Amino acid sequence: MFYVDIHNHMLPGVDDGSQSMEQSMKMLKIAYEEGIRAVCLTPHYMPPQYAHAAAKLHEKKDQLQRELIKRGIGIRLYLGNEIYYRDSAVDDVLSRKALTLENSRYVLVEFNVKESADRIERAVHSLANSGLRPVIAHLERYENLAGDPDMVEDLIDIGAYVQVNAGSIMGDYGHKLSKWTRALLKNDLVHMVATDAHNETGRAPKMRECAEYLTRKFGEEYARLLLWENPCKVIENKFIHE
Repeated sequence: MFYVDIHNHMLPGVDDGSQSMEQSMKMLKIAYEEGIRAVCLTPHYMPPQYAHAAAKLHEKKDQLQRELIKRGIGIRLYLGNEIYYRDSAVDDVLSRKALTLENSRYVLVEFNVKESADRIERAVHSLANSGLRPVIAHLERYENLAGDPDMVEDLIDIGAYVQVNAGSIMGDYGHKLSKWTRALLKNDLVHMVATDAHNETGRAPKMRECAEYLTRKFGEEYARLLLWENPCKVIENKFIHE
């Protein structure tokens, strides 16, 4: 089984992830060894700190793809943003200041970890009512959703898609977070698993161990859905059926 990573910070020199082309190549080499064959690069969009022009991001992505080809690393690159939600988020997307995932209707959106559940719900409504498909980045981290699968199901019902991090599933951030993330999986409340990789050491693009766990615990069909089929549908702008 191969994998698609739709949330990571491997584009060099644009946010708190990779700081150089060489670091990006180290990360992408790890990703390839882990079984990842497609990567949607998602640098932060968080004005004023991170607000690079789309043209600059595309140029860097193209440079990175050429370097991958040169080094014989078989990963296909795509592009989007991880958008830190603010009141102007819809306008930022529609005006192309912020990028959807590979120019699809899917938009990767994150919140403050202490954001209220009501504001997250209003954000999902706003994005969905604008014709977008909000993918909530690392949903397991939001304190006011923790332990409440009914609230997560409500978000899905109004148009949200749920992405969780492979490291959260595997306990990299503590037992409590792992338990909650696995509960989301058990309750069929996850659409995609991604790496959210920021470097080649402590937050590397690791996927294989998580894929093996998902296959062992929930079956190969479910693992393939979360790690390949649904992420491919995002990149191809196809509808993810519930």
